[in-house]
Amino acid sequence: MIKLDKISFSYGKTQILNNISFSAESGKCIVIAGPNGSGKSTLLSIIAGARKASGGKAEISDKIGYVPQGIALFEDLSVKENIKFFASVNKTKIPDLSKLPFNLVPIANKKVSKLSTGMKKRVSIICALVSDPPVIILDEPCAALDIIYRDELLELINQLKSNGKTIIYVGHDFNEISRIYDTLLLIKDGNAVFYKTKDELPSSSDELEEYIRKVLIS
Repeated sequence: MIKLDKISFSYGKTQILNNISFSAESGKCIVIAGPNGSGKSTLLSIIAGARKASGGKAEISDKIGYVPQGIALFEDLSVKENIKFFASVNKTKIPDLSKLPFNLVPIANKKVSKLSTGMKKRVSIICALVSDPPVIILDEPCAALDIIYRDELLELINQLKSNGKTIIYVGHDFNEISRIYDTLLLIKDGNAVFYKTKDELPSSSDELEEYIRKVLIS
C-alpha cells in the first residue's frame, strides 16, 4: 500500500530527512520513533500528502486517514458537524455517533472550540476514520488522551490491524508502542538508524526502551 524510496526533505539549507526508505503492509503497524526534532512528523506529512518531498519517491496506492499532532478540525462547528463534514467530503454515510468509539454522544452538539485538548483529539481520530481508509497515519495520538481513551485507542488500532488496515504511528511511550507495533523505524537527525520487526527487538516495553536509549546515545 505504501512504499517510500529514499525520501529526503529540506527547509532551505537545513536537511530534515535524508534517504528514508520503507514499505508498509496490510494488517501491520509501523511505529516511527526517535528524539524530538528528528523528522518524524515531517515524514508523516509527506506520506499523507501535506508536504512534498525534496527528493525520493513515495508510492501510496490507497486512501489515507491522517491524524496530525495539531487539531485539524473546524473550531466553530460542533463535533457532529465536523464528523458530518468529513463524511461528506469522503462521500461516506454519516455514522451513528452512538456506535463510534470514544463516547462522543455527550459532546456531539458542543462546538470544537469549547472542548478540551483530549476531547478534540478523540474527535480528530474519528474524523480520520470516518471514511474507513485502508491506511491510517497517527502522529502521537495518545498525547492528550487520558488512560481510559488511550487504552481504547490502542485496542482500536489492533482491531484495525486485524481488519487489514495499515497503520503508521509516531509515538514516544514504549508501553504504548509495545502493544501495537509490528515494525519499528528509528530515526535520528533525519536518518534511519534501523528498521526492525518485533521479533528482532526486546519483548518487554522496559527492555525495548532501554535498547532504543542505548542506540540513540551510541
